[in-house]
Amino acid sequence: MRSINDITAFVLMLALMSGASIAAPNHTPADAGVINKERILYWLIERGEVSVDASESVKQAAVEAYIHRATLAQPKAPRIEVEAEHARLQQSKSSKLMRSPAQRLVADADVTKTVKVLAVLIDFPNLKYNNNGLKTGDTEMFYPSYPVAHYKDLLFSTSGFKGPQGQTFDSGYQYYQAVSGKTFFFTGDVKGWYTASQNAEYYGANDAQTDSDANVTELIKEAVSQAVADMSAAELASYDVEDPYDLNNNGNLDEPDGIIDHVMIFHSSIGEEAGGGKLGANAIWSHRYFVDQRTRGYAIPNSTKKLFGYTIQPIDAGTGVCTHEFGHDLGLPDEYDTSSNTNKDGSPVGLWSLMSGGSWAGSIAGAQPSGFSPYARSYLQEKYKGKWLNEREITLASIPKSGMELTLNEAVNHQAVNQISIPLPAAPIPFKAPYQGRYQYYSGQGNMLNNSMSFAVNLPTVTSDKLTLTMKASWSMEPDYDYMQVKVRGTAIPGNYTKSVNAMNSARHIITGESSAIPQAEGNDAWVTLEYDLSGFSGTAVPIEINYVTDEYASESGVTIDNISIKQNTTELYADNAEVAGKVTLNGYSRIQDARPGAPSRYLVQLRSHNGVDAGLRVAGFDPGVLLWLENLSYYDNNVSAHPGYSLIGVIDADQNMIGTRSTDEQIRDAAFSTVRQTAFAGDSHLNAVSLFDDSLDYSAPLQPQSGMVLQKLGLTMEVLSQASNNSTAVVRLANANSAVIVPLTVSFTKTVNQLAVNFVSNTQGAVGAVTYAWDFGDGTTSTAAAPTHTYTAAGTYTVTLTVTDTQNTTASSSSTVTVTASVTPPVTPPSSEGSGGGGGSLGWLSLAFLGLFAWRRQLHAY
Repeated sequence: MRSINDITAFVLMLALMSGASIAAPNHTPADAGVINKERILYWLIERGEVSVDASESVKQAAVEAYIHRATLAQPKAPRIEVEAEHARLQQSKSSKLMRSPAQRLVADADVTKTVKVLAVLIDFPNLKYNNNGLKTGDTEMFYPSYPVAHYKDLLFSTSGFKGPQGQTFDSGYQYYQAVSGKTFFFTGDVKGWYTASQNAEYYGANDAQTDSDANVTELIKEAVSQAVADMSAAELASYDVEDPYDLNNNGNLDEPDGIIDHVMIFHSSIGEEAGGGKLGANAIWSHRYFVDQRTRGYAIPNSTKKLFGYTIQPIDAGTGVCTHEFGHDLGLPDEYDTSSNTNKDGSPVGLWSLMSGGSWAGSIAGAQPSGFSPYARSYLQEKYKGKWLNEREITLASIPKSGMELTLNEAVNHQAVNQISIPLPAAPIPFKAPYQGRYQYYSGQGNMLNNSMSFAVNLPTVTSDKLTLTMKASWSMEPDYDYMQVKVRGTAIPGNYTKSVNAMNSARHIITGESSAIPQAEGNDAWVTLEYDLSGFSGTAVPIEINYVTDEYASESGVTIDNISIKQNTTELYADNAEVAGKVTLNGYSRIQDARPGAPSRYLVQLRSHNGVDAGLRVAGFDPGVLLWLENLSYYDNNVSAHPGYSLIGVIDADQNMIGTRSTDEQIRDAAFSTVRQTAFAGDSHLNAVSLFDDSLDYSAPLQPQSGMVLQKLGLTMEVLSQASNNSTAVVRLANANSAVIVPLTVSFTKTVNQLAVNFVSNTQGAVGAVTYAWDFGDGTTSTAAAPTHTYTAAGTYTVTLTVTDTQNTTASSSSTVTVTASVTPPVTPPSSEGSGGGGGSLGWLSLAFLGLFAWRRQLHAY
């Protein structure tokens, strides 16, 4: 999601002043994860846009052209949502340090979560729900009528809903009960049908600039406003029991915050993602989004509540679309390739996960969605607790050469171990070479960064001479939202390629976008000479800072810097080519060669069957067995068209024999390791069982790299020894050929107490390369020293935690309590002539620190 809510402040002011008025149009996302290519082709032919007799290549080209808009820039999620997620992750990290995995598993299993969803049905003056023009064949979810009762059963029934031919399918309630081990309760009610003020085409028409639905948020506001008008204050209050963004900063997320918690809208047309019915491109594309981000929601007329987040689905929605979009509501990302590759190969997830193609699984497409990926299950378990998964973690070091046998239960069985996690050493990520020499400075990559590197220099006094700072830089940043600045004494200064202002925030004199867009850029990596005039600072000692600031979304590779120089005319006063460590102070930046540090990764092992929520996999020809996934946090998405073989999450295809030139969705139908011969599949002549995984083999699918995974060679093998006939259990053997040389990272520390002062000394074993230290002294203070001395301000017992990280991003932690006492001394009255001391102790600097933090956050918030 790339662009921001473009409603002007003036229009927002008018909307707020008028109360009941609807704000100006706001374009919305197109969720490519719910694309149904078969139905798109059906409607292209039905509307006469493609001939039924056209060649397959012509038909395919027409489908790809139709869904191209799903690959375009998408609107941003609100910053408040990202900030809340960051806060949650920090709290989660602290909690993990205090509890072992076994303790977390037991304690979290009893936690339940209930959500109450307000579902609203809305049709259009020219497309009524009971006169929708649909006939048998127009949709697999065709019913003679679509009453409110149908949607109540579809979403909330405890016994399922009736399919078009009288079948019984799981409701949304039953789906979330199943995937959470009966700890997540998806409840609510359905209101409607209501009628919009405009015809259907008005809301779904594509914006001329973004090619996305321009006026959907107007429809959302109309629908919810009409529903709320029919509700009592007490009923409306029952839909606001959560405070997910902790708006009052009290740490309680289970209290009202004035915003309706969960909203689902259904409209009376086929969704654009499935061909759009008679409306075609003017239909609404199903998605999850927000209204009126700048005001944190839309004030619903004649009520005390606001509308903010929502999902929207079509009249013929099945469980798959509804649960997929609600997965976004719960915080999950899409797991398909969201780039221009969406129409072609796709990411190595396919129908194996609801957050990719699994939303369309089933005998009726979308009526039997598959389960979640291990990444999604882990996220939901960490965020909501309960029984989303029952995971056992096994370290590489604990896997012997001779092997160890494990019993794995099917993913749909939440009462026993249904997922194995094997953490891996972080692998360096290949990166551009320095401009010159062996080293360069790198900003880092990520969201919500505020990284910097700095140095100080004494500038001579000059009159006519020019003082010039130059550097070589190569960069890739989201234009305007992410940027680099050169600051002198904390103020950004202009340079030869800086933008003085931008429309997205208050930052001035920024470098942003792509260095490759500058005609003078050198080489394949687009190195550019940046130049800044320092003459105005002559005769002084000045601190110079090079920062890198990012927003909450669309993380590009960042900035690399080399050959920093300051000259007085042609005489060099300062030079740093990054070849010598320690010349600059690094705060988030790093000094690297031609690889950047990788993030943690792990193998995740699942047993997938055709039971429970995975029953729909059978229809698509996805064979059961032991599925091996790679989760790699070095990547923020599954856009394998941009980085083939590497993704946030993906399956490792056991059968590396390609099925023609089919898309990844079909290539990975035989991805599971198994002792059972594969089922027949059109175009697939390699059906022998593959039971052995060996990381020394190539799983990168060289003939179609977007469908493969590039793996580290660590000496790990996994063999499926046996499977139950219904795949409810399997026995696997893990072996590590290099186990003897793998030493686990461990840490401990000693302490010497002298009243309130404590000396700490760390002891680290098994680290690879240099180690960084993160001490938490239990009183709100921290240190990064290897052997710090800390003085507490009050007597008591404190829990001290040390976390160490080596160059492979492997971490280890140790906690211990320390008891400190204060000596009792008689009070001393100072002479009246003496001045006061610090006048505030730690409170003064702590207050200043928080003021600085809020100032920094305010700067990032500025538009």
